[in-house]
Amino acid sequence: MNAMTKQIGENLKSSFTVLLSRSIKSMTAVLFLSVLSAGSLAGVGEGQELYNAYCQICHGVLGEGQAMGKPLTDSPANRLADQELIDVITEGRAGTGMVAWEGSLSEVEIFDIASYIRNLQGKPALILGDDDSGPSDDPNVIAGEMLFNGSAECATCHSYDDKGGSVGPSLDGVSSRLADDALLQALMNPSASIVSGFGTKEVEQEDGTVIRGRFRNDSELAVQIQSADGRRWVTYFKERVTQVRDSDESVMPDTFANLGANEQQQVLAFLRSL
Repeated sequence: MNAMTKQIGENLKSSFTVLLSRSIKSMTAVLFLSVLSAGSLAGVGEGQELYNAYCQICHGVLGEGQAMGKPLTDSPANRLADQELIDVITEGRAGTGMVAWEGSLSEVEIFDIASYIRNLQGKPALILGDDDSGPSDDPNVIAGEMLFNGSAECATCHSYDDKGGSVGPSLDGVSSRLADDALLQALMNPSASIVSGFGTKEVEQEDGTVIRGRFRNDSELAVQIQSADGRRWVTYFKERVTQVRDSDESVMPDTFANLGANEQQQVLAFLRSL
């Protein structure tokens, strides 16, 4: 009888040990998944509240951008590494309306805002040290960017990633705005469709010289024409010139059309990466 009782006790002990082991493993798995889930969403709710309080007025409810702030969901913002995004919020950007929030917000609050911005971009919550974003390693894209900033002189008039000229439209996110055929037409025949705000006028002066360029502030008294380098707006009083007339020609030169076929493909590849 004692032997049987001892055996039953051993069996019960073994069964209890197995059940306890399985329970611990199950609880550990649940806890691990809960931590992962919480970690992936950590700070997003708090970040949204902070974003709505401090950032929405300039950058829009969904990060679409406003008159006072750049979009946070376009190509340049998406390409920022996590630490770069935090640095922009922390330190601001010189020469722009983006102020530094260091001192006004804690590091945790800035981190939460950055996480929410990633959420607006359709990405997982921000995780430092594990970011694959960065410049493309496609040889065509690299060669196209070199042409854009070099011999083709596109950057003289157009900008991307906050660098370049202002005579022509910014090309940030151009791949999402224009289909391939529309992009090619804009390069080959820029006068076919001129972007609003980049129309041109001609000013004929009394000595017969004609100034043509992007215009603004056209009134009964005067019109302003942007200088060829994009750095100045020159005012022409209409009573002091012979004529001011509309122009249906873009100020964009036919540089792209004069490139070789291979160079054209490289520039296209770069623009499609934006």
